[in-house]
Amino acid sequence: MPDPGRPPGVSTLTPGELERTRRELAAALALSWPGSPALVPIRAHLAAIDAELSGRAGRDARQP
Repeated sequence: MPDPGRPPGVSTLTPGELERTRRELAAALALSWPGSPALVPIRAHLAAIDAELSGRAGRDARQP
């Protein structure tokens, strides 16, 4: 059951929003210092975006 207090996942984002968010997170990751507590959620969000983009690419490749 989805948590009503939690924002929707990356599956609701458009391809442009996913790409823009990925770029912004990559920049935040590059600017974070080693051991920063921000690294864990940034990496988790990047992984979720990468998985969504990969899944969409797979679905698009199967469609005629």
